[in-house]
Amino acid sequence: MMIFTAGLTAFLMGGFPTGVLVSRWILGRDIREFGSGNPGAMNIWRIFGLRWGLIVVVIDVGKGWIAARYAPQIADVTDLAGLSAMCGMLAVIGHIWSPFTRFRGGKGIGAAWGAGLALHPVSALLCLTIWLGLIITTRYASVASLTAAVCWPAALWWRENLDKTELVLSLLLPALLIYSHRANLHRLLKGCELKVGRAGH
Repeated sequence: MMIFTAGLTAFLMGGFPTGVLVSRWILGRDIREFGSGNPGAMNIWRIFGLRWGLIVVVIDVGKGWIAARYAPQIADVTDLAGLSAMCGMLAVIGHIWSPFTRFRGGKGIGAAWGAGLALHPVSALLCLTIWLGLIITTRYASVASLTAAVCWPAALWWRENLDKTELVLSLLLPALLIYSHRANLHRLLKGCELKVGRAGH
């Protein structure tokens, strides 16, 4: 029961609708009606500017970090590493399918990186370096995010000693993030994907 409570807590933390709340309550416009229609940090950046995008991404990263770091402490288990990884994954799922916005959330990248930072900070920083490099060179957030996500298992296998639960979840996470970016992949193939800093209509 306590494991379920820990997982539910992580899911609800991940589902906190940062972009929607910032855009509607502070800026007076619903981000889901602009740009790509996604309530994530990148769309906030495109529509409302870098400052607000950074605020959203910091909160999204924070909720992933807190979910992976502290939600597992609710349960008294011996496999804390495995439960922490599971809570991190549930935070990402909550981010993508937020229960507070009719299960329509962001792409999961911020929460995923926050959870990764809590669990394996060096590997997370390696993936951040890849992400930053691709953002600078391509200006496509989707390309940078998906490449970093695919590199995540390789970074873990190279640097970390994973238990079975972490090993399985390290493979499932990129698959989940690729699925959440399916619309972006479609737009990339059509040549109409929005770049960072460019607002859509």
